[in-house]
Amino acid sequence: MKRIVLLSLMAVMVSCTGKKENGPVHEHETVEAASFTLFTDQVEFYTEYSETEEGTYEFLVHVTDLSDYSPVESGIMTLSAGDRQVTEDSPGIPGIYHIAFSSFPENGCELILNLGASSGLPEQEVSIHIEAVHEEEEHGEVATEEEHHEHAHPEAGEVVFTKEQAWKSDFMVTRIEPVSFAGVFRASGQLLAMPGKKRHIPARADGIVQFANKNLVQGTWVEAGDLLFVISARSLTGDNLELRFGEYEAALEKSRSEYLRYQKLFREKVIPEKQLVEARSLYISDSLRFQSLASNASKDGLKITAPVSGYIHELNFAEGQYVASGEQLATISSDKQLLLRVDVPMQFYPLLSRVETAHFRTAYSERIYTVEELNGRLLARGSSVAENDHFIPLYFELQNDKSLLEGSFMDCYLLTSEKEEKTVVSVSALLEEQGNFYVYRQVTGESYTKVKVVKGESDGMQCEILQGVAVGDRIVTHGAMLVKAASMVVGDGGHGHSH
Repeated sequence: MKRIVLLSLMAVMVSCTGKKENGPVHEHETVEAASFTLFTDQVEFYTEYSETEEGTYEFLVHVTDLSDYSPVESGIMTLSAGDRQVTEDSPGIPGIYHIAFSSFPENGCELILNLGASSGLPEQEVSIHIEAVHEEEEHGEVATEEEHHEHAHPEAGEVVFTKEQAWKSDFMVTRIEPVSFAGVFRASGQLLAMPGKKRHIPARADGIVQFANKNLVQGTWVEAGDLLFVISARSLTGDNLELRFGEYEAALEKSRSEYLRYQKLFREKVIPEKQLVEARSLYISDSLRFQSLASNASKDGLKITAPVSGYIHELNFAEGQYVASGEQLATISSDKQLLLRVDVPMQFYPLLSRVETAHFRTAYSERIYTVEELNGRLLARGSSVAENDHFIPLYFELQNDKSLLEGSFMDCYLLTSEKEEKTVVSVSALLEEQGNFYVYRQVTGESYTKVKVVKGESDGMQCEILQGVAVGDRIVTHGAMLVKAASMVVGDGGHGHSH
Protein backbone atom coordinates (compact mmCIF):
# COMPACT_ATOMS: atom_id res chain seq x y z
CA MET A 1 0.00 0.00 0.00
CA LYS A 2 1.24 3.54 -0.74
CA ARG A 3 1.55 5.74 2.33
CA ILE A 4 1.42 9.41 3.25
CA VAL A 5 2.65 11.24 6.32
CA LEU A 6 0.24 13.17 8.51
CA LEU A 7 2.18 15.92 10.26
CA SER A 8 -0.32 16.17 13.12
CA LEU A 9 -3.74 14.86 14.08
CA MET A 10 -6.20 15.99 16.71
CA ALA A 11 -6.69 13.04 19.03
CA VAL A 12 -10.34 13.33 19.98
CA MET A 13 -10.61 9.69 20.96
CA VAL A 14 -13.87 7.85 20.46
CA SER A 15 -14.51 4.31 21.65
CA CYS A 16 -16.21 1.67 19.52
CA THR A 17 -19.44 2.30 21.43
CA GLY A 18 -19.56 5.81 20.05
CA LYS A 19 -18.93 7.63 23.38
CA LYS A 20 -16.43 10.49 23.35
CA GLU A 21 -13.63 10.30 25.90
CA ASN A 22 -13.10 13.48 27.86
CA GLY A 23 -9.53 14.72 27.85
CA PRO A 24 -7.25 17.36 26.38
CA VAL A 25 -6.52 17.57 22.69
CA HIS A 26 -2.92 16.55 21.96
CA GLU A 27 -0.68 15.87 19.00
CA HIS A 28 0.79 12.51 18.00
CA GLU A 29 4.16 11.74 16.60
CA THR A 30 4.47 11.21 12.83
CA VAL A 31 2.27 8.31 11.74
CA GLU A 32 1.60 6.35 8.57
CA ALA A 33 -1.71 7.12 6.90
CA ALA A 34 -3.85 6.40 3.86
CA SER A 35 -6.87 8.07 2.28
CA PHE A 36 -9.81 7.48 -0.01
CA THR A 37 -12.45 9.64 -1.70
CA LEU A 38 -16.08 8.61 -2.21
CA PHE A 39 -18.90 10.48 -3.94
CA THR A 40 -22.67 10.49 -4.01
CA ASP A 41 -24.66 12.79 -6.27
CA GLN A 42 -24.73 15.43 -3.52
CA VAL A 43 -21.77 14.87 -1.23
CA GLU A 44 -18.04 14.15 -1.38
CA PHE A 45 -16.43 12.14 1.43
CA TYR A 46 -12.66 12.58 1.56
CA THR A 47 -11.30 10.41 4.36
CA GLU A 48 -7.79 10.11 5.82
CA TYR A 49 -7.13 7.30 8.27
CA SER A 50 -4.10 6.21 10.21
CA GLU A 51 -2.95 4.12 13.18
CA THR A 52 -1.61 6.02 16.19
CA GLU A 53 1.16 4.77 18.45
CA GLU A 54 -1.48 3.67 20.94
CA GLY A 55 -2.97 1.34 18.33
CA THR A 56 -6.10 3.42 17.78
CA TYR A 57 -7.26 4.02 14.23
CA GLU A 58 -8.25 7.62 13.65
CA PHE A 59 -10.38 8.82 10.76
CA LEU A 60 -10.68 12.39 9.46
CA VAL A 61 -13.79 12.54 7.29
CA HIS A 62 -14.03 15.71 5.16
CA VAL A 63 -17.61 16.18 3.96
CA THR A 64 -18.30 18.62 1.11
CA ASP A 65 -21.72 19.70 -0.18
CA LEU A 66 -21.22 19.45 -3.95
CA SER A 67 -24.03 21.91 -4.77
CA ASP A 68 -21.86 24.85 -3.71
CA TYR A 69 -18.64 23.16 -2.60
CA SER A 70 -19.08 24.19 1.02
CA PRO A 71 -18.31 22.22 4.18
CA VAL A 72 -21.20 20.38 5.79
CA GLU A 73 -21.65 22.15 9.13
CA SER A 74 -24.07 19.79 10.88
CA GLY A 75 -25.37 16.26 10.82
CA ILE A 76 -24.68 12.95 12.52
CA MET A 77 -21.83 10.92 11.02
CA THR A 78 -21.79 7.17 11.60
CA LEU A 79 -18.77 5.02 10.77
CA SER A 80 -19.45 1.28 10.65
CA ALA A 81 -16.89 -1.51 10.33
CA GLY A 82 -18.30 -5.00 10.64
CA ASP A 83 -20.33 -5.18 13.84
CA ARG A 84 -18.72 -2.05 15.28
CA GLN A 85 -20.16 1.43 14.95
CA VAL A 86 -19.00 4.90 16.03
CA THR A 87 -21.10 8.04 15.85
CA GLU A 88 -20.22 11.73 15.88
CA ASP A 89 -23.12 14.10 16.54
CA SER A 90 -21.53 17.00 14.61
CA PRO A 91 -18.27 17.90 12.89
CA GLY A 92 -15.49 19.04 15.21
CA ILE A 93 -14.90 21.96 12.87
CA PRO A 94 -17.11 22.73 9.84
CA GLY A 95 -16.79 19.94 7.30
CA ILE A 96 -14.49 17.63 9.28
CA TYR A 97 -15.50 14.72 11.51
CA HIS A 98 -12.90 13.17 13.85
CA ILE A 99 -13.70 9.53 14.54
CA ALA A 100 -11.53 6.88 16.19
CA PHE A 101 -11.67 3.06 16.51
CA SER A 102 -9.87 1.35 19.33
CA SER A 103 -8.74 -1.43 16.97
CA PHE A 104 -8.97 -2.54 13.37
CA PRO A 105 -9.19 -6.00 11.74
CA GLU A 106 -5.84 -7.18 10.34
CA ASN A 107 -7.49 -8.48 7.18
CA GLY A 108 -9.45 -5.31 6.57
CA CYS A 109 -13.19 -4.81 6.53
CA GLU A 110 -16.13 -3.13 4.85
CA LEU A 111 -16.24 0.50 6.02
CA ILE A 112 -19.57 2.33 5.79
CA LEU A 113 -19.91 6.12 6.16
CA ASN A 114 -23.40 7.44 6.80
CA LEU A 115 -24.29 11.12 7.00
CA GLY A 116 -27.72 11.54 8.54
CA ALA A 117 -30.46 13.78 7.19
CA SER A 118 -29.89 16.11 10.15
CA SER A 119 -27.21 17.72 7.98
CA GLY A 120 -29.94 19.39 5.95
CA LEU A 121 -29.30 17.03 3.04
CA PRO A 122 -30.98 13.71 2.35
CA GLU A 123 -29.27 10.81 4.09
CA GLN A 124 -25.97 10.00 2.36
CA GLU A 125 -24.25 6.60 2.62
CA VAL A 126 -21.14 5.17 0.96
CA SER A 127 -18.98 2.11 1.58
CA ILE A 128 -15.54 0.79 0.69
CA HIS A 129 -13.32 -2.18 1.60
CA ILE A 130 -10.13 -1.00 3.31
CA GLU A 131 -7.09 -2.69 4.79
CA ALA A 132 -5.12 -2.00 7.93
CA VAL A 133 -2.58 0.76 7.35
CA HIS A 134 0.51 -1.39 7.96
CA GLU A 135 -0.57 -3.98 5.39
CA GLU A 136 1.39 -3.86 2.11
CA GLU A 137 -1.58 -4.87 -0.06
CA GLU A 138 -3.40 -2.40 -2.21
CA HIS A 139 -6.91 -1.24 -1.38
CA GLY A 140 -9.77 -3.51 -2.34
CA GLU A 141 -12.70 -2.62 -4.53
CA VAL A 142 -15.64 -0.53 -3.31
CA ALA A 143 -18.65 -2.55 -2.32
CA THR A 144 -21.23 -0.03 -3.54
CA GLU A 145 -21.97 1.74 -6.79
CA GLU A 146 -20.82 5.18 -5.65
CA GLU A 147 -17.94 6.76 -7.54
CA HIS A 148 -14.67 6.62 -5.62
CA HIS A 149 -11.03 7.66 -5.79
CA GLU A 150 -8.32 5.80 -3.86
CA HIS A 151 -4.97 7.43 -3.32
CA ALA A 152 -2.26 7.26 -0.76
CA HIS A 153 0.13 10.00 -1.87
CA PRO A 154 0.14 12.72 -4.57
CA GLU A 155 1.86 11.41 -7.67
CA ALA A 156 4.48 13.45 -9.51
CA GLY A 157 2.82 16.41 -11.21
CA GLU A 158 -0.23 16.40 -8.94
CA VAL A 159 -1.14 19.62 -7.11
CA VAL A 160 -2.26 19.55 -3.48
CA PHE A 161 -5.12 21.93 -2.72
CA THR A 162 -6.64 21.16 0.66
CA LYS A 163 -10.30 21.10 1.56
CA GLU A 164 -9.82 23.99 3.95
CA GLN A 165 -8.40 26.10 1.09
CA ALA A 166 -11.25 25.12 -1.23
CA TRP A 167 -13.96 25.83 1.34
CA LYS A 168 -12.65 29.31 2.04
CA SER A 169 -12.52 30.40 -1.61
CA ASP A 170 -14.70 30.63 -4.69
CA PHE A 171 -14.14 27.04 -5.68
CA MET A 172 -16.18 24.40 -7.49
CA VAL A 173 -15.55 20.98 -8.96
CA THR A 174 -18.04 19.66 -11.49
CA ARG A 175 -18.46 16.15 -12.88
CA ILE A 176 -18.52 16.08 -16.67
CA GLU A 177 -21.72 14.74 -18.15
CA PRO A 178 -22.71 14.64 -21.84
CA VAL A 179 -24.98 17.58 -22.62
CA SER A 180 -27.00 18.73 -25.57
CA PHE A 181 -24.88 21.45 -27.14
CA ALA A 182 -26.09 23.70 -29.94
CA GLY A 183 -24.05 24.73 -32.95
CA VAL A 184 -22.46 28.13 -32.39
CA PHE A 185 -20.93 30.87 -34.49
CA ARG A 186 -19.73 34.29 -33.39
CA ALA A 187 -20.50 37.79 -34.56
CA SER A 188 -20.37 41.35 -33.26
CA GLY A 189 -23.40 43.36 -32.21
CA GLN A 190 -24.65 46.60 -30.70
CA LEU A 191 -27.41 47.56 -28.28
CA LEU A 192 -29.84 50.07 -29.74
CA ALA A 193 -33.04 51.74 -28.61
CA MET A 194 -36.25 50.00 -29.60
CA PRO A 195 -38.14 51.69 -32.43
CA GLY A 196 -40.55 54.18 -30.92
CA LYS A 197 -38.65 54.29 -27.62
CA LYS A 198 -36.35 57.12 -28.75
CA ARG A 199 -37.92 60.53 -29.40
CA HIS A 200 -36.26 63.54 -30.96
CA ILE A 201 -37.30 67.00 -29.70
CA PRO A 202 -37.32 69.65 -32.43
CA ALA A 203 -37.37 73.40 -32.01
CA ARG A 204 -40.67 74.80 -33.29
CA ALA A 205 -39.51 78.39 -33.49
CA ASP A 206 -36.36 80.45 -33.94
CA GLY A 207 -34.79 81.86 -30.80
CA ILE A 208 -32.38 81.52 -27.90
CA VAL A 209 -32.47 78.27 -25.89
CA GLN A 210 -33.02 78.55 -22.15
CA PHE A 211 -32.94 75.47 -19.90
CA ALA A 212 -35.90 75.07 -17.54
CA ASN A 213 -33.75 72.83 -15.32
CA LYS A 214 -30.22 74.09 -14.79
CA ASN A 215 -29.11 70.53 -13.90
CA LEU A 216 -30.30 69.06 -17.19
CA VAL A 217 -27.45 66.97 -18.63
CA GLN A 218 -27.04 63.84 -20.71
CA GLY A 219 -28.32 60.89 -18.67
CA THR A 220 -30.90 62.88 -16.66
CA TRP A 221 -34.22 61.05 -16.22
CA VAL A 222 -37.29 63.09 -17.22
CA GLU A 223 -41.00 62.34 -17.04
CA ALA A 224 -43.46 62.90 -19.87
CA GLY A 225 -44.74 66.50 -19.67
CA ASP A 226 -41.72 67.90 -17.80
CA LEU A 227 -40.69 71.36 -18.98
CA LEU A 228 -37.24 71.10 -20.56
CA PHE A 229 -36.54 74.28 -22.54
CA VAL A 230 -37.90 77.71 -23.30
CA ILE A 231 -37.08 79.30 -26.70
CA SER A 232 -37.06 83.07 -26.46
CA ALA A 233 -36.75 85.57 -29.30
CA ARG A 234 -37.31 88.73 -27.26
CA SER A 235 -33.79 90.00 -27.93
CA LEU A 236 -34.04 89.32 -31.65
CA THR A 237 -35.13 91.90 -34.18
CA GLY A 238 -37.85 91.23 -36.71
CA ASP A 239 -40.60 88.66 -36.36
CA ASN A 240 -40.35 86.71 -33.15
CA LEU A 241 -42.53 84.53 -30.97
CA GLU A 242 -43.10 87.02 -28.16
CA LEU A 243 -44.22 89.68 -30.64
CA ARG A 244 -46.67 87.31 -32.30
CA PHE A 245 -47.93 86.18 -28.89
CA GLY A 246 -48.70 89.82 -27.98
CA GLU A 247 -50.37 90.49 -31.31
CA TYR A 248 -52.54 87.35 -31.09
CA GLU A 249 -53.50 88.17 -27.51
CA ALA A 250 -54.45 91.76 -28.40
CA ALA A 251 -56.45 90.63 -31.45
CA LEU A 252 -58.32 88.09 -29.31
CA GLU A 253 -59.20 90.72 -26.69
CA LYS A 254 -60.48 93.05 -29.39
CA SER A 255 -62.59 90.42 -31.15
CA ARG A 256 -64.02 89.18 -27.82
CA SER A 257 -65.02 92.73 -26.86
CA GLU A 258 -66.63 93.35 -30.27
CA TYR A 259 -68.54 90.09 -30.09
CA LEU A 260 -69.94 90.86 -26.60
CA ARG A 261 -70.97 94.36 -27.73
CA TYR A 262 -72.68 93.02 -30.86
CA GLN A 263 -74.61 90.48 -28.78
CA LYS A 264 -76.09 93.34 -26.72
CA LEU A 265 -76.87 95.40 -29.79
CA PHE A 266 -78.51 92.42 -31.51
CA ARG A 267 -80.77 91.81 -28.48
CA GLU A 268 -81.81 95.49 -28.66
CA LYS A 269 -82.42 95.01 -32.41
CA VAL A 270 -79.99 97.74 -33.26
CA ILE A 271 -77.90 95.61 -35.67
CA PRO A 272 -78.86 92.80 -38.02
CA GLU A 273 -77.99 89.15 -37.33
CA LYS A 274 -75.39 89.15 -40.12
CA GLN A 275 -73.10 91.52 -38.17
CA LEU A 276 -73.38 89.34 -35.07
CA VAL A 277 -72.41 86.23 -37.06
CA GLU A 278 -69.39 87.99 -38.55
CA ALA A 279 -68.23 89.17 -35.09
CA ARG A 280 -68.58 85.66 -33.65
CA SER A 281 -66.61 84.14 -36.54
CA LEU A 282 -63.76 86.62 -36.03
CA TYR A 283 -63.74 85.94 -32.27
CA ILE A 284 -63.56 82.15 -32.81
CA SER A 285 -60.76 82.51 -35.38
CA ASP A 286 -58.68 84.74 -33.08
CA SER A 287 -59.33 82.42 -30.16
CA LEU A 288 -58.12 79.33 -32.02
CA ARG A 289 -55.02 81.09 -33.30
CA PHE A 290 -54.10 82.37 -29.85
CA GLN A 291 -54.78 79.07 -28.07
CA SER A 292 -52.68 77.20 -30.60
CA LEU A 293 -49.73 79.42 -29.78
CA ALA A 294 -50.46 79.77 -26.04
CA SER A 295 -50.54 75.99 -25.46
CA ASN A 296 -46.75 75.93 -25.80
CA ALA A 297 -45.81 79.59 -25.44
CA SER A 298 -46.06 82.54 -23.13
CA LYS A 299 -44.82 86.08 -23.04
CA ASP A 300 -41.45 84.59 -21.98
CA GLY A 301 -41.13 82.30 -25.03
CA LEU A 302 -42.00 78.87 -26.48
CA LYS A 303 -42.15 76.05 -23.91
CA ILE A 304 -40.65 72.67 -24.89
CA THR A 305 -41.81 69.69 -22.79
CA ALA A 306 -40.77 66.02 -22.73
CA PRO A 307 -43.03 63.97 -25.02
CA VAL A 308 -42.15 60.66 -23.23
CA SER A 309 -40.47 59.48 -20.06
CA GLY A 310 -36.84 58.45 -20.39
CA TYR A 311 -33.21 59.50 -20.19
CA ILE A 312 -31.72 62.47 -21.99
CA HIS A 313 -29.72 60.60 -24.60
CA GLU A 314 -28.35 63.63 -26.44
CA LEU A 315 -28.23 67.38 -25.83
CA ASN A 316 -27.41 69.19 -29.05
CA PHE A 317 -27.43 72.79 -27.79
CA ALA A 318 -26.05 74.61 -24.77
CA GLU A 319 -28.00 77.23 -22.89
CA GLY A 320 -27.89 80.59 -24.62
CA GLN A 321 -27.32 79.22 -28.11
CA TYR A 322 -29.44 80.27 -31.07
CA VAL A 323 -31.63 77.56 -32.60
CA ALA A 324 -33.54 77.63 -35.86
CA SER A 325 -36.99 76.13 -36.25
CA GLY A 326 -36.80 72.41 -37.04
CA GLU A 327 -33.38 71.76 -35.47
CA GLN A 328 -33.10 68.91 -32.94
CA LEU A 329 -32.72 70.22 -29.40
CA ALA A 330 -32.36 66.85 -27.66
CA THR A 331 -33.15 63.15 -27.81
CA ILE A 332 -35.00 61.20 -25.10
CA SER A 333 -34.54 57.44 -24.92
CA SER A 334 -36.15 54.80 -22.73
CA ASP A 335 -33.77 51.89 -22.05
CA LYS A 336 -36.33 49.58 -20.43
CA GLN A 337 -36.48 47.72 -23.74
CA LEU A 338 -33.47 47.45 -26.02
CA LEU A 339 -32.75 46.13 -29.47
CA LEU A 340 -29.69 43.90 -29.97
CA ARG A 341 -28.55 44.17 -33.56
CA VAL A 342 -26.10 41.42 -34.49
CA ASP A 343 -24.03 41.97 -37.63
CA VAL A 344 -23.68 38.53 -39.19
CA PRO A 345 -20.89 38.04 -41.77
CA MET A 346 -22.17 36.91 -45.14
CA GLN A 347 -20.44 33.51 -44.96
CA PHE A 348 -22.86 32.54 -42.18
CA TYR A 349 -25.96 33.35 -44.22
CA PRO A 350 -26.84 29.62 -44.71
CA LEU A 351 -27.01 29.29 -40.89
CA LEU A 352 -29.09 32.39 -40.31
CA SER A 353 -32.44 30.66 -40.68
CA ARG A 354 -31.45 28.14 -37.98
CA VAL A 355 -30.50 30.69 -35.33
CA GLU A 356 -32.76 30.34 -32.29
CA THR A 357 -31.15 32.43 -29.56
CA ALA A 358 -27.95 34.16 -28.55
CA HIS A 359 -25.51 34.67 -25.71
CA PHE A 360 -23.54 37.90 -25.55
CA ARG A 361 -20.95 39.77 -23.50
CA THR A 362 -20.50 43.51 -23.17
CA ALA A 363 -17.20 45.30 -23.58
CA TYR A 364 -17.41 46.57 -19.97
CA SER A 365 -18.20 43.31 -18.14
CA GLU A 366 -17.20 39.64 -18.08
CA ARG A 367 -20.80 38.57 -17.51
CA ILE A 368 -22.35 36.38 -20.18
CA TYR A 369 -25.98 37.29 -20.88
CA THR A 370 -28.59 35.07 -22.48
CA VAL A 371 -31.61 36.27 -24.42
CA GLU A 372 -33.84 34.08 -22.25
CA GLU A 373 -32.75 35.56 -18.91
CA LEU A 374 -33.63 39.03 -20.24
CA ASN A 375 -37.10 37.84 -21.36
CA GLY A 376 -36.03 38.51 -24.91
CA ARG A 377 -36.99 37.07 -28.28
CA LEU A 378 -35.73 36.87 -31.82
CA LEU A 379 -37.37 39.80 -33.59
CA ALA A 380 -36.23 39.62 -37.20
CA ARG A 381 -33.66 38.13 -39.57
CA GLY A 382 -32.18 40.26 -42.29
CA SER A 383 -32.68 39.14 -45.87
CA SER A 384 -30.27 41.46 -47.64
CA VAL A 385 -26.94 43.22 -47.26
CA ALA A 386 -27.06 46.98 -46.93
CA GLU A 387 -25.18 49.11 -49.42
CA ASN A 388 -21.48 49.52 -48.54
CA ASP A 389 -21.91 46.90 -45.81
CA HIS A 390 -20.77 43.28 -45.61
CA PHE A 391 -23.10 42.10 -42.84
CA ILE A 392 -26.61 40.76 -42.51
CA PRO A 393 -28.56 42.17 -39.54
CA LEU A 394 -30.19 39.94 -36.95
CA TYR A 395 -32.41 41.57 -34.28
CA PHE A 396 -33.31 40.50 -30.73
CA GLU A 397 -35.67 42.33 -28.42
CA LEU A 398 -34.46 42.47 -24.78
CA GLN A 399 -35.79 43.66 -21.44
CA ASN A 400 -33.06 45.68 -19.75
CA ASP A 401 -32.21 44.57 -16.20
CA LYS A 402 -30.52 47.95 -15.64
CA SER A 403 -27.08 46.55 -16.40
CA LEU A 404 -27.12 47.10 -20.17
CA LEU A 405 -25.92 50.31 -21.74
CA GLU A 406 -27.56 51.55 -24.91
CA GLY A 407 -25.05 52.05 -27.70
CA SER A 408 -22.50 49.60 -26.29
CA PHE A 409 -20.95 46.93 -28.49
CA MET A 410 -21.31 43.21 -27.89
CA ASP A 411 -19.43 40.01 -28.56
CA CYS A 412 -22.24 37.65 -29.59
CA TYR A 413 -22.55 33.86 -29.73
CA LEU A 414 -25.40 32.78 -32.00
CA LEU A 415 -26.90 29.37 -31.17
CA THR A 416 -28.53 27.31 -33.89
CA SER A 417 -31.21 24.63 -33.69
CA GLU A 418 -28.68 21.88 -34.47
CA LYS A 419 -27.88 20.13 -31.18
CA GLU A 420 -25.69 17.14 -30.36
CA GLU A 421 -24.56 15.31 -27.23
CA LYS A 422 -21.07 16.63 -26.52
CA THR A 423 -18.45 16.78 -23.80
CA VAL A 424 -18.32 20.35 -22.52
CA VAL A 425 -16.81 22.26 -19.61
CA SER A 426 -17.51 25.68 -18.18
CA VAL A 427 -15.48 28.43 -19.84
CA SER A 428 -14.26 29.41 -16.35
CA ALA A 429 -12.50 26.02 -16.09
CA LEU A 430 -10.15 26.78 -18.99
CA LEU A 431 -6.72 28.30 -18.48
CA GLU A 432 -4.44 29.38 -21.32
CA GLU A 433 -0.69 28.98 -21.42
CA GLN A 434 1.34 29.93 -24.50
CA GLY A 435 -1.62 29.36 -26.80
CA ASN A 436 -2.52 26.00 -25.27
CA PHE A 437 -5.52 25.37 -23.06
CA TYR A 438 -5.76 23.14 -20.04
CA VAL A 439 -7.98 22.31 -17.06
CA TYR A 440 -7.39 20.83 -13.62
CA ARG A 441 -8.88 17.38 -13.06
CA GLN A 442 -9.53 16.13 -9.54
CA VAL A 443 -7.56 12.99 -8.69
CA THR A 444 -8.42 12.67 -5.00
CA GLY A 445 -10.20 14.83 -2.49
CA GLU A 446 -7.19 17.13 -2.22
CA SER A 447 -5.06 16.54 -5.30
CA TYR A 448 -5.44 17.72 -8.89
CA THR A 449 -3.61 17.18 -12.13
CA LYS A 450 -3.12 19.57 -15.02
CA VAL A 451 -4.64 18.25 -18.27
CA LYS A 452 -4.11 19.73 -21.72
CA VAL A 453 -7.32 19.94 -23.75
CA VAL A 454 -8.33 20.73 -27.31
CA LYS A 455 -11.19 23.22 -27.55
CA GLY A 456 -14.15 23.04 -29.88
CA GLU A 457 -17.02 25.51 -30.19
CA SER A 458 -17.99 27.83 -27.34
CA ASP A 459 -21.25 29.63 -26.57
CA GLY A 460 -19.55 31.98 -24.14
CA MET A 461 -20.67 29.97 -21.11
CA GLN A 462 -19.61 26.44 -22.00
CA CYS A 463 -16.95 25.11 -24.31
CA GLU A 464 -16.84 21.84 -26.22
CA ILE A 465 -13.77 19.72 -25.43
CA LEU A 466 -12.54 17.57 -28.31
CA GLN A 467 -9.62 15.91 -26.49
CA GLY A 468 -8.21 15.73 -22.99
CA VAL A 469 -11.13 14.95 -20.70
CA ALA A 470 -13.96 12.44 -20.72
CA VAL A 471 -17.40 11.94 -19.27
CA GLY A 472 -17.10 11.19 -15.55
CA ASP A 473 -14.01 13.31 -14.95
CA ARG A 474 -14.31 15.89 -12.18
CA ILE A 475 -13.00 19.26 -13.35
CA VAL A 476 -12.26 22.44 -11.39
CA THR A 477 -14.77 24.92 -12.84
CA HIS A 478 -14.26 27.77 -10.36
CA GLY A 479 -10.93 28.54 -8.74
CA ALA A 480 -8.64 26.99 -11.36
CA MET A 481 -6.24 29.91 -10.88
CA LEU A 482 -6.02 29.06 -7.17
CA VAL A 483 -4.93 25.52 -8.01
CA LYS A 484 -2.41 26.91 -10.48
CA ALA A 485 -1.06 29.19 -7.77
CA ALA A 486 -0.78 26.22 -5.40
CA SER A 487 1.25 24.37 -8.04
CA MET A 488 3.81 27.16 -8.00
CA VAL A 489 4.51 26.93 -4.28
CA VAL A 490 8.19 26.15 -3.79
CA GLY A 491 9.07 23.33 -1.41
CA ASP A 492 7.12 20.52 0.18
CA GLY A 493 3.49 21.61 0.27
CA GLY A 494 2.67 18.68 2.52
CA HIS A 495 -0.40 16.60 2.41
CA GLY A 496 -1.32 16.49 6.04
CA HIS A 497 -3.59 18.66 8.14
CA SER A 498 -3.31 20.31 11.48
CA HIS A 499 -6.86 20.46 12.70
